[in-house]
Amino acid sequence: MCVSKRNRMVLSLAVGLSLFNGVAHAQNNTSPYSILGIGDIESSYFNRTSGMANTGIALRNTRYSILNNPASLSAMDDQFFSFELALRGRYINYQGADIVPGNSTSRDFSVKRLSLAIKANKWWGTGIGFMPFSVSNYLFSAKKFIQGTTESTDAQYEGTGGVNQVYWANGFRIGKHFSAGVSLAYLFGSMSQTESVLSQTLAASLITTNNIYLHSPYFSGGAQYFTALGKHWDLALGGTYSRKATLKAEYSSKVSTTATDTLSYAITDNNYFKLPDCYGGGIALTKDKKYTFTADYRFQKWSDLQEKGTQYALVNSNRYSAGFELSQKRLAWGNVLVESMYYQAGLYYSNSYLQLYNQQIDEKGFTMGLGFNSKRNAMGVAFALDVGQRGTTTNGLIKETATSFSITISYRDFWNTKGKKYF
Repeated sequence: MCVSKRNRMVLSLAVGLSLFNGVAHAQNNTSPYSILGIGDIESSYFNRTSGMANTGIALRNTRYSILNNPASLSAMDDQFFSFELALRGRYINYQGADIVPGNSTSRDFSVKRLSLAIKANKWWGTGIGFMPFSVSNYLFSAKKFIQGTTESTDAQYEGTGGVNQVYWANGFRIGKHFSAGVSLAYLFGSMSQTESVLSQTLAASLITTNNIYLHSPYFSGGAQYFTALGKHWDLALGGTYSRKATLKAEYSSKVSTTATDTLSYAITDNNYFKLPDCYGGGIALTKDKKYTFTADYRFQKWSDLQEKGTQYALVNSNRYSAGFELSQKRLAWGNVLVESMYYQAGLYYSNSYLQLYNQQIDEKGFTMGLGFNSKRNAMGVAFALDVGQRGTTTNGLIKETATSFSITISYRDFWNTKGKKYF
């Protein structure tokens, strides 16, 4: 994520003026950390892995589309399709030296994923869908120094928007123990960033509004190796890679006053943001088709972008996660083993790409999940709880404690069965 000259100016100014000593207002998960670049990059896939801390690079499932690794789509049952809708509600509490009591929380509820996956033939699984890629939403106050003087004035900074993705993912089974996958996505979105400064000379606020419209293709791939270990255990290993990308952008800037006077307006095209190479690896062990233990590691190479400024820098990020699942199954139609419900738990830790005052912003938390599959039809519903903390209160920064609750509704069935019906 490459920051433009305009964004460097905002960051240098804001960080130098205690950027995160702001007021958190109750509006759609405000996060002062999302001022940088394209905002907070989403780490959740909003799928079967949500209750296991989104740990799923090596996971394979016959009835669910697991997009943590596109290679897993080849594991779906023949002639099978899956439609899934995911929603998430989130509540965040903020702690910091200058957080105003009574204005220290935010909440949000929204649709997060819509997807359709199909087993096209015995060796090919494919899926399309829509998901958020990043979210930028912040609102805080700070002091801004007047250039050439030692005087300061009140300023307010507000940002909204983010980047979404539509994707087409494919998994191909190659032989008995190997699968490869590729996902082609298109990133698009817009962000609005506003700075309001009280002008004593104009007796009105000076408002600078920047609107950015972004788009770019985005490529990622993966592979999985899977085999049985004796009669009771199954092993799977997985790896993923996302190629660095540059988001094209149209950028407009408008300077006006509260008296509705427009002082300037400009539109430019720019190679505005860059995303780095990303790597991931995972392992999954399953016993008796019932107990699953899995672990993931993800790495993003932000240091290659060489982005830094006054008291901030983009640095390499790492994410570690582990999960456990207990699957309850039953026999149906005489001899078919069908899952009726499952329980999940997970832990995660990550240090983000953002470093402020020589402090790399980290995040840690735990998850729990519960899923049910109907005995009468092809419907299923899954619930996941995520409780985590991000940031710190040292050096005047902000600590965010977030509680997220997601619901995934799925319809899974067979197609082209020539009159036969399965659930």
